[in-house]
Amino acid sequence: MATTLHSFIDIFDTTFGEGPEAVQLKKIIIPIIQRDYAQGRKGSDVTRVRGRFLESLYKAVTEKPITLDFVYGDIDDEGNMTPLDGQQRLTTLFLLHWYAAKKGNISEENYEFLKKFSYETRYSARYFCIDLVDYKPEFKTAISKEIVNQAWFPLDWENDPTISSMLVMLDAIDDKFKNVTDLWDKLFSEGYDQIVHIPMSSSLSGSFQTARMLAEDYEGKVFVVNNQRI
Repeated sequence: MATTLHSFIDIFDTTFGEGPEAVQLKKIIIPIIQRDYAQGRKGSDVTRVRGRFLESLYKAVTEKPITLDFVYGDIDDEGNMTPLDGQQRLTTLFLLHWYAAKKGNISEENYEFLKKFSYETRYSARYFCIDLVDYKPEFKTAISKEIVNQAWFPLDWENDPTISSMLVMLDAIDDKFKNVTDLWDKLFSEGYDQIVHIPMSSSLSGSFQTARMLAEDYEGKVFVVNNQRI
């Protein structure tokens, strides 16, 4: 069973599998069955979890690259990957890369891959991700305040738990990374968020157990995609 390493950036447009079963990943879609994005919720417990994760990413950017925890899902015939586990980490990486692109005034063609990340949990979350990628904050005040004051941001979006969590996370990312110079270059070149991918050919449950055993060789940090299109 072959393995390959990928960052959040180069995972898009990567071909998984071989022969007639090969499929090119075109988009990551958080499915309706998934819960809302939670890493930006308010509360002491979540705040600690958010802080620890951002600290790990910060050290990965400024010190030594890391791999991330177990993520797995399914890729359909059109190349849409629906994560069954790992939604929270993938969403935070989406927000971090958005922040780095906007903070660094990166040209649009270099961060177009962010448009390939989407939510289906609610229409509001889906359109928020689309509008967010097109938006350029001024960084004169809290990012969340800038966003909610935009004409494209309906007031009722603040009631969407995924969107409200994203806004909290964006402020936390800004607080943690605002003094990191050339953040985009570090994300792009360091590959700090490398992920191990294991193509699977058996059922999800059996493959999950196989992946868990193989993960021990990679310190338990594995990205698993099911090419069986269950």
